[in-house]
Amino acid sequence: MEQQQQKRTSLILLLSLLLVLVGAYFGYRALSERIRPVSVPVSPVTEEDPDTVLSTDAGSAASADDETAAPDFTVYDRAGNAVTLSSFSGKPVVVNFWATWCPPCRSELPYFDAAYAEYGEDVAFLMVDLTDGDRDTVESAAAFTEEAGYSYPLYFDTEFSGAAAYAVNAIPLTVFVGADGRLVSTHLGAMDGETLAAAIEDLLS
Repeated sequence: MEQQQQKRTSLILLLSLLLVLVGAYFGYRALSERIRPVSVPVSPVTEEDPDTVLSTDAGSAASADDETAAPDFTVYDRAGNAVTLSSFSGKPVVVNFWATWCPPCRSELPYFDAAYAEYGEDVAFLMVDLTDGDRDTVESAAAFTEEAGYSYPLYFDTEFSGAAAYAVNAIPLTVFVGADGRLVSTHLGAMDGETLAAAIEDLLS
């Protein structure tokens, strides 16, 4: 009788331990999903292989609804300080999502650097590197920018906050935000200097 009681007690303890382990496993999975950075499969956009994110057509700017508020996000500057899109409220903003491994991105960077030199006092520029820690790191993106001699403000999307906010799955993607925080237009694919200047003038008009 005592032996049966011991077996029953052991079985109860074993089942309890199993339930605890199962609960811990599912709890860990749920917590991991909440804190894990959004991993976005990103590919470069070329004229031969167009894709669509927010624009109606790759290579052309798409106007947003007049009442559309630009989704906020957080990136980091070279010193590691957190910077939000909303912190530039009251000033037009040009946001460019790019990466060093993306040829179309690299092709348009000189135009953005020139635009920053011309419009930087009136328009905020957020050149957001998609810093995945593999193809691009904070160090490699900063080194690339410095070696190229670019002076535009560089930010790092290390937590994919911006990529998630704008559903970025192809780059380069440029977002134009009005001084009132309204999403004015987007452009998927590389921009030339003339197209970029026209979009900025539209922001300032």
